[in-house]
Amino acid sequence: MKPAAVLLLAAAAVWAQAPVQAASWVNPSEKPAVSLMTTAELEKELDKKISTVGGNQPVMLLGNARALYVEGFGVVVTQEISLVQTPYPSPFRPPITPQETAQTHQRKLDRLPLARQTVRDLWMLAAMKLTSLPENEQIVMAERLLYQSWEDTKGLPGVILVRATRKDGLAG
Repeated sequence: MKPAAVLLLAAAAVWAQAPVQAASWVNPSEKPAVSLMTTAELEKELDKKISTVGGNQPVMLLGNARALYVEGFGVVVTQEISLVQTPYPSPFRPPITPQETAQTHQRKLDRLPLARQTVRDLWMLAAMKLTSLPENEQIVMAERLLYQSWEDTKGLPGVILVRATRKDGLAG
């Protein structure tokens, strides 16, 4: 008798729970302000642009651009990069020396101003390409900087972020 009573009480507790709020779904018949085709074209262009930064020693594109339009908010674009080519530990190469660690750190610090300016330039490119985006919605450009476990990251950010409404950003 006791197990049945416990089971009945447990079932009553489950049935007494408040109903879960349903997520709001985008109606596929409604046309978003920014189409998937537009974001896909923007992604390709941003990948090309970031791959040319740095001349003979370009920024390494580690993850392709991903753009997402969020209705009522704007467009969020992310990419993963490394500021410079870094040596990778391997059984086929000698261990990373403290001198290599220091040199890599300095090269990345030297490259940081160029990377920040590039992200601003990419934001401007996105703002010019996203003409259908309402002016009061935002464009967020986030470049995630990836580091090796052996690297010294002192003074180096994890993300370079530019965020503004399309109207404010184009106005400067």
